Amino acid sequence: MTNHSPKISRVTGSQVAALAKVDAAVVSKILKEDPTLRVSSETRKRVMDAIEQLGYRPNYAAQRLRSSRKIGAVGLIIPNFSNPAFAEIVHGAEIAALKQKVALFVSSNSELTTPLELIIDLVASGRVDALLIAGGSSSETAEINEYLSARNFPYLFLNRQSIGVKRSLFLDDEYAISLLVDHLVELGHKKIYNIAGRSSMETGKRRQNAFKKAITEAGLTFSPDLIIEEEYSALGGQRGFQEILKRKPKATALVVSEFNMAVGALNAARKAKVVVPDDLSMVAFNNLEFASLLNPTLTTVGLQLQHLGEEGLNLLIEKQPKEEIYQTVSKSAELFLRESSKSLRK
Repeated sequence: MTNHSPKISRVTGSQVAALAKVDAAVVSKILKEDPTLRVSSETRKRVMDAIEQLGYRPNYAAQRLRSSRKIGAVGLIIPNFSNPAFAEIVHGAEIAALKQKVALFVSSNSELTTPLELIIDLVASGRVDALLIAGGSSSETAEINEYLSARNFPYLFLNRQSIGVKRSLFLDDEYAISLLVDHLVELGHKKIYNIAGRSSMETGKRRQNAFKKAITEAGLTFSPDLIIEEEYSALGGQRGFQEILKRKPKATALVVSEFNMAVGALNAARKAKVVVPDDLSMVAFNNLEFASLLNPTLTTVGLQLQHLGEEGLNLLIEKQPKEEIYQTVSKSAELFLRESSKSLRK
């Protein structure tokens, strides 16, 4: 005996229109929030009640086929899911995706695959129509840029300024680092060190250069010994802080170029019985929510990571694949003063 499962039919806009006693075009325009539509609040309510009663969901894929719009699904590539900074970027992209009515797929390159291999698979399979790419080394960025450009595939790098890249939305890292250094200088600090990302990483190199420039412009003497390179992680921050303790002259203040590293550095300071900020002031790059929950609370510079994700997705949707995009995120960095930085002056 053969069992036939009942066929589930999709509710259509025409059915909503019939129940609400309006034209199908009115339903469509209400859902699209068309500013040219002029209907009474009573009519609008009838349509929304009918949508809820029938459980109607617009078929955006079909709408895209009927229009000139080519992007219905965007892939967002991040290095990992463990760094809370990337969660901010994802959240911003989610907000934009909902407003743009596109699907957002978030993937990370694991230890088993490179970013380029992941992107080749996504492009070849047709699972996404466009890509946002965050993170990666300078060499990986160059490879991805060459691959996607050759195929005229819509893409946008987030916070990448590598040579040859013509489609990128980035943060003003230089200004952000200068805010941190200037704050410490205003507090009377002159022996300022930097736990930085590796120079093989584009953001690591950029922030190192920004630190060097800020120190010099503050009238202090720069030396390469002021910078300790480490990986962007709490463990990297711990190792970096342990190295700081060995450096001469003794540091009175520390700029940490990534939030997770700062958490690790605070932990290492506690273990070494270095009291922050009494013995050493510490400030960090990226203002994440739990900066105010740490002990001591952490002075940070906010980089508008959510806006990076949101503006990036909007640009990707609105610009043509061959159109150059090379600009800074619209909202600038902001300093958040908390307990971890203290004046040296009596």
